[in-house]
Amino acid sequence: MYVDSKASKEMTPPPRGKGPHRRWAVNASMADVVQRPHRLAVSASMADGKVRGYEPNAMMTTPDLATEITAAANAVASRVKEIREDIHAHPELRYQEHRTAALVAEELRSLGIEVAEGIGQTGVVGVLRGGAGSDRTVGFRAEMDALPTQDLCGHPWQSINPGVGHHCGHDGHVAALLGTARVLAGMRDRLPGNIKFLFEPAEEATPDDEIAGSTAMINDGALDDPRPDAIFACHFYPEWPAGSIALKAGSSFSGNDYFELTLKGKESHSAVPWKGIDAIVVAAQVISALQSFTARQLDIEEAASLTIGTISGGRASNILADSVEMTGTVRISSEEIRNDLPAMIERTIKGVCESFGAEYDLSYYSRHLPAVICAPDEVDVVRSAAIEVLGRDQVIEMRHPRLAADTVHEWLDRVPGVFFMVGTAGESTDTHYPSHHQRFNIANETWPAVVAAQSMSAIRYLQQARSE
Repeated sequence: MYVDSKASKEMTPPPRGKGPHRRWAVNASMADVVQRPHRLAVSASMADGKVRGYEPNAMMTTPDLATEITAAANAVASRVKEIREDIHAHPELRYQEHRTAALVAEELRSLGIEVAEGIGQTGVVGVLRGGAGSDRTVGFRAEMDALPTQDLCGHPWQSINPGVGHHCGHDGHVAALLGTARVLAGMRDRLPGNIKFLFEPAEEATPDDEIAGSTAMINDGALDDPRPDAIFACHFYPEWPAGSIALKAGSSFSGNDYFELTLKGKESHSAVPWKGIDAIVVAAQVISALQSFTARQLDIEEAASLTIGTISGGRASNILADSVEMTGTVRISSEEIRNDLPAMIERTIKGVCESFGAEYDLSYYSRHLPAVICAPDEVDVVRSAAIEVLGRDQVIEMRHPRLAADTVHEWLDRVPGVFFMVGTAGESTDTHYPSHHQRFNIANETWPAVVAAQSMSAIRYLQQARSE
């Protein structure tokens, strides 16, 4: 995920939902994972790709299936945690995810899942073919790359690679999807369709001379044979409590616009400032005007962010600068308002420049990173499935999209699907650090919840598709 974030102070733990719902608890040793209120304790067998602790029966009624899925998710949680910590300790940057990809491929093969490697350079695709007679396919996507930042988590699984760390949750995304694959592989004979697993490289900020890993995988045929009818993906965030998910139809990530601005003044010595036009003073007024623009000209019901991220100008301390260069991003929750932003922003800049007698050059790139759009029908499936296994209070409706961007839009631009948020904040304060913080961590209660939600979503989608 792309974000413009700074390290923040520790957050207050999010409030937990009240009322009847399943609560996930992981003990300190992670030897057993227990789901309450059923007091279910099971362990995972890693050797045969099946889950020890329950016997798959014919596809059951809704309550029985929900119980089976939660039991299986609990059973694999310790393995998911183990994989996440392994990946966290060995992070790899974009298109360098060789070790991670090999781990993913080995885990999938151990489950009897078809595997293709080297898709989009370092991407991995797995296909689990169901045995209940349907050509329908649902896909799941997880990203594998880390960030070029030093890991300071302080845990035994802290990164051993200097200057590289998993601070956006991608290690958790991969581990959770492998856990989902383990649960679903144990039910393959009853699956009314196929599951496609898409492990994507190079999601984080794409240089101008490269393409994103999602694009590279799609160019290499990741959507072919079989082509998914829907794709689901998730992102971890501490803004919600561990054990919960959050989602919405329509835009779930706003994407962003990008602009480059050059302000042109007139150089002069500081002893005679009236003979020049100080581009730095003009820049200061432009920045102030743009911040007032977001506060006073945009609908306060919408989420919006305008950031000047870089600024440079001037050649000496006693000379009025003749030019200043700035770059920035704009994020807004409304696609309709977004269409009007280039003209509105240019009008603001033009007004300031004219008042000083300055000139400007503005290059505005609308939808530099497009919004992530979730299909309403597929959102309904994921919402209902998650309520079955997590409880209604643990499924949260997002009011606005997050003001962020993600290459998952490349998949969902081509195939309808859902990009939902997964809560990761537990009682420990080290799980409250925001995404991209060097101490970012994930509460253990996250693992069985996300595995259960994804597994049930896959089954319910395929069942619904078969009945249509």
